[in-house]
Amino acid sequence: MARCHGCKKPLNTQNDSRAHIIPNALGGRLAPKGLICQTCNTRLDEAADNALVEAFGAWPTLLDLPRQRGQNPPKKISTRKGSQVRCEADGSIARMDVHYNVQVVSEGHKVEISAGDMKTMRELINRAAKQFPQLDPTLAERYARKVEMSLDDEIKLSLDFAPKAVFGGAISILWLFLLAKTGQAIMAWDRLLECITTMQSSGGKFRHFVDGLPGLSGPSIGLSHKIIVRSVPGTGELIGYIEILGVLKIGGLFACGPIGVVIEHIYAYDLLRNADRSNEFSIA
Repeated sequence: MARCHGCKKPLNTQNDSRAHIIPNALGGRLAPKGLICQTCNTRLDEAADNALVEAFGAWPTLLDLPRQRGQNPPKKISTRKGSQVRCEADGSIARMDVHYNVQVVSEGHKVEISAGDMKTMRELINRAAKQFPQLDPTLAERYARKVEMSLDDEIKLSLDFAPKAVFGGAISILWLFLLAKTGQAIMAWDRLLECITTMQSSGGKFRHFVDGLPGLSGPSIGLSHKIIVRSVPGTGELIGYIEILGVLKIGGLFACGPIGVVIEHIYAYDLLRNADRSNEFSIA
């Protein structure tokens, strides 16, 4: 009977999980079953994967990355002028600011109302109607108008590739990847969680590869995921490298294997073509 490589409990139809090696929210496609249970999968998400997803901010929604499961959620983004907007996966952007202001004027009261959607707008109009019974909600809604965002008010986007955000996720990816490829855990579960914490705090022996992994040959794929694991036969050292969305490129020494044995696994996935292109790559 297959057992969870985390808690060692037997896996069955009730507790087995589909472990996304690269998170589903980032367009990951490798999601084997029979590796870890749902509880340990959640533990790995909390320890590493959630931070990796958050590192990309609103970009998965803006790119509308094709997910294996579910849809890209709306994202709340700030603009340079301080407004709050909601970005949808279809590319639409709407203001989220809620404004309800009452001023005393010579004629009585001036009520200013604005909202990012009509549902909230109606709620504010009804609120004003309770405060001022002479206000006709139907008439007020009829005179509501849509205001376009200012063309010079740019949305602010960010990426966070600090060790705390992405290096733990890289170790999680490499651990699951080798587990799926070989059926063997390269390190024990407790050691994995300890290693994730260490990588997030100090970066360990990983680094960013701005120009990609030296020695990796293959076609140029803009929006892609890559995972490479290769051993150094003379020392048994395992070199790991991951590339997410063609932007995040990190890797380095992450474990030791048997001396004299060549271990080499290459995975490359083209997100735009929705195709596995691993066989088009080699590494020296």
